[in-house]
Amino acid sequence: MAALIQPRRVSVRAAVPGEGRVIAALWRELWDAHEAWGGYPGSRDPRVYAQLAQRLDEDARVRAGHPILGRHVHLVADLAGVACGQVEGWFERHGADATTPFTCEVRSLVVSESARGLGAGRALLDALAAAARSLSQGAPCVLAAEVLERNPAQAFYARVGFSPVAYSARVGAQSGARLPAQGFSARLAARGDALAVAVLEARLAARRRASGDARFDAPRAPDAAAVGAIGAHLAAQTGASGSEPAVLVACDRSGGVRATASVTTHALEPPFVPMRRGLIGRFALDPTCPATSLVAALVSLGCKLALSRGASHVELTDLPSPGADLHAAALATGAQAWSQVVTKLA
Repeated sequence: MAALIQPRRVSVRAAVPGEGRVIAALWRELWDAHEAWGGYPGSRDPRVYAQLAQRLDEDARVRAGHPILGRHVHLVADLAGVACGQVEGWFERHGADATTPFTCEVRSLVVSESARGLGAGRALLDALAAAARSLSQGAPCVLAAEVLERNPAQAFYARVGFSPVAYSARVGAQSGARLPAQGFSARLAARGDALAVAVLEARLAARRRASGDARFDAPRAPDAAAVGAIGAHLAAQTGASGSEPAVLVACDRSGGVRATASVTTHALEPPFVPMRRGLIGRFALDPTCPATSLVAALVSLGCKLALSRGASHVELTDLPSPGADLHAAALATGAQAWSQVVTKLA
């Protein structure tokens, strides 16, 4: 009788010192794929991955067999004693409300091509969810992953129970900065805009919850404390166009604030090719005004600020689902669909 062939099984564990080179090779595989899907380019310098391998080995020594270190989680999938996949998680809470769920951001999930189809991706996410529940100590927590539009892993995330809650599009900063005025002007927000910004941010919170995005505080009516806190924050950026992040407002011809957004840039570090990444998000619009005109004003100023900070492209983030007025207004700037954020209760 022919011997039975035992199926190969994948387990999940913490990384161990000495396998940094293998895990760095997984990162290289992921970053090459990321670039092929239209994402930011990864380094092709072997020295970058050699340095990454050293850092991973040192990190494993510090963790001493524990995947959780502070708010960071690092897990590897093991197949016959060899790392065949990995995932990171970053644990935090977005907002000040104690009832807002914690978020564990899924980062750098990759399974080697030779190990796909064995359940390694699902096992890594299940183990990450368990780590997140441990960190939250019984409080609600969601896993959240950003997935590029051309990334075939979108189907995988749907199969394992994730649902899209937000979208983003990307525009060239040069072209975005040249968008024509359409009856509204944008500027940096100032202390006197605090009440208008607070009212608009309540609309933003309501939109997020309506889309099923539980990562942020629930909407609430602006009170004196909230308006005061926003005013103090806005006062700090007055006249300082280089502050990060910057809050923008779009105003009608009479000077009334009709929309708000934020803009920020940050450096992409190795194994990405070093460059600046620009983001405009937290769009909140007065529904009585045309979304296309408001978004064009905000994106134009945001792209100018991003250009001044060295970003050649800008992502328009935290958009509602395709078909919504805000989503359509973002695409009307010339932006192309870029990614979606998918979430699942841990």
